[in-house]
Amino acid sequence: MKTWAFILFMAMAFFVTGCDEFETVSGPQLMETTKYWKEPKVAIWYYLGSDPDYHYFHFKDLGVSKNYRVKRGEIVVESVFLFGKNVEKPRVMPWGPLALIKKET
Repeated sequence: MKTWAFILFMAMAFFVTGCDEFETVSGPQLMETTKYWKEPKVAIWYYLGSDPDYHYFHFKDLGVSKNYRVKRGEIVVESVFLFGKNVEKPRVMPWGPLALIKKET
């Protein structure tokens, strides 16, 4: 039973994050990357969780889907959760176009 649960968990993680591997970037590199997008109504950053070493993120935009990871000490993430634990409900980050919308209101 545990083997099937593990296989299901890994399949769900693969489905949500796609087959792309995670690009390791520094905290400042990730924050610089969040400033660029194609379509503000589509571009969204997701927090996927953390392990003991990294925070994991996913970016989606028109024709773009990319995974990133950042060393835990290089960026602050509120309400950290275990990577893969909430794979069905990744948290939307207030970066990119969302950051601009929040500043305007």
